Amino acid sequence: MNEVKTKNEGKQFGPEPWQFDPYDGMSDDEVDELVDRIFERQKMMPISIRLPRALLDRAKAEGKRRGVPYQTLLRALIEAGLEHAHA
Repeated sequence: MNEVKTKNEGKQFGPEPWQFDPYDGMSDDEVDELVDRIFERQKMMPISIRLPRALLDRAKAEGKRRGVPYQTLLRALIEAGLEHAHA
């Protein structure tokens, strides 16, 4: 797979020498794979979990307070808890 080009390689799209397409010559799949690797996207798997209503309400309120979706907050807390438990 091609890496992102860093020199003036690829299709130029502007008058300046640094205005070029670093993804020129890459397929859509190669670009998607590169973006996935850069952002280390992980495949998410939907799950179902039973939580006490009060705990879910607290998670939603804390997520709102922090400005993040509650599911993102729960993932981060689970990750932190597992890291702590492993240490």
